[in-house]
Amino acid sequence: MSLFLRRNTWWYAFTLKGKLYRGSCKTHDKVQAQEYEDTVRAKAWRGRMLGDKERRTVEEAINKFMEVAQNKRSYREDIRYAVWWKEQFRKAAVTMLDDVTPEVVNEIKSASALLKTRRGKLPAPATVNRKLAFLRTVINMAHREWLWIDQAPKFRFIPGEMERRRFLKPEEVIRLVRALPQPYADMALFSVATGLRQRNVLGLKWSQVDLGRRVITLPHEVMKNGLPFSCPLTDTAAAVVIKWVGKHEENVFVNSRNEPIKSIQTRVWIKALKGAGLEDLHWHDLRHTWASLMRQSGLGLADLQELGGWRSGSMVQRYAHLDIEHLREKASLLDGVLGAVVTQRPHKIHTAA
Repeated sequence: MSLFLRRNTWWYAFTLKGKLYRGSCKTHDKVQAQEYEDTVRAKAWRGRMLGDKERRTVEEAINKFMEVAQNKRSYREDIRYAVWWKEQFRKAAVTMLDDVTPEVVNEIKSASALLKTRRGKLPAPATVNRKLAFLRTVINMAHREWLWIDQAPKFRFIPGEMERRRFLKPEEVIRLVRALPQPYADMALFSVATGLRQRNVLGLKWSQVDLGRRVITLPHEVMKNGLPFSCPLTDTAAAVVIKWVGKHEENVFVNSRNEPIKSIQTRVWIKALKGAGLEDLHWHDLRHTWASLMRQSGLGLADLQELGGWRSGSMVQRYAHLDIEHLREKASLLDGVLGAVVTQRPHKIHTAA
């Protein structure tokens, strides 16, 4: 059977002359999936057996990707990357998709890394790497799903991109909450108590809150990883939510005009940081704070991943070093050896001549 279900979507997988073809049929309907797989198989057969493959342009690939990616939460950002890459390939006189080589991409990457911003600074490695990640996604889809190219060229990201690891101590959390006005104070405390992202806190609706079961259920449309997510309400989080019962018919947190909150006001945030004696703090660091405090309290990485709604275990590895108690006994194994050396050998003080 060349069709199989994956998260309620049909996928195809078949081998032709030793080459594996695998991809999404983009449908929940098995009949439609079979038609899609038949089309892909026919194109693959003509390409492998007859050498009949239409050459595609880079612009075609980018445009097709933008069509299928319209529901992505990062779609607006992808639009900027799409325009940028089209311009870069035009400058490099690269038109056809199969002419995109690691050498071409590396030249563009190197030039982009040296191009200063309006403020006269070089772009951060993360900025360049996001553009590369966009292109890599387009190239991989053209290879794996659309079968437009036989091989996907590989290119490396710029090294040196540092993960942000800023998080607060419990006493710093208290200072921040006290320095923030409402509703931001309750939202900040709620964020640290649940680990939810800013977008999910801002858009939290009463339909997503079950105070009886003490749980929050978020649909896949509002989640970064595209999967539905349930979050238990702690005593602290529940106490915060209860304070806002009856304030608004749909949204949990509202401003002084009883309107949903679209964003955190920068001036309010900066003033609060100054009042709390804190520096270099972003709202997303409250999620890092939640994860760090949970890890330091002894929560395992697997449970942390599930509670935080991360799809990949690699995302929680940044917190691995924060709990070492389970290693203390193993680290002490050398005490039996080295301790004997310390007690048996006399302590001799070296004096300079």
